[in-house]
Amino acid sequence: MTTINEAFRMFLDEQEASLKPDVFLDFEDVILLYEEFLEFSAEDSFSEEDRELYYVQHEHENKSYCDIFSPEHLTPYGIKSFLDDYVVEVGGGKKLVGTAARVLEKFFEWALEKGLIDEKAFEVNSELLRKYKKRY
Repeated sequence: MTTINEAFRMFLDEQEASLKPDVFLDFEDVILLYEEFLEFSAEDSFSEEDRELYYVQHEHENKSYCDIFSPEHLTPYGIKSFLDDYVVEVGGGKKLVGTAARVLEKFFEWALEKGLIDEKAFEVNSELLRKYKKRY
């Protein structure tokens, strides 16, 4: 299983090779901000099974959420909370919300291509992100 952190690192490594430096910095900033959000808010949406796994690995092995779970755990609910609440809380305006939506859409396209998420997860997440791209 590829963890969220591993997927983000692989994604950024590939993007760095193909993007202009200033565009890559936007990608990196969004991914780092999203990781930060996930670490702070992940427990809000845990299933009982996920909660148990998280507490065992976090408490005994000092692993973070993104080091435990796969990209399949990135849900529309979390993406919406990230874009609507967290990005705004950290002082991001409409431009950052739009940039974050575009970067996450690219990430999910990449994750589908690499077989890290299934088609259904891709479609649901992409549908949500398209709405943000239209708004911003």
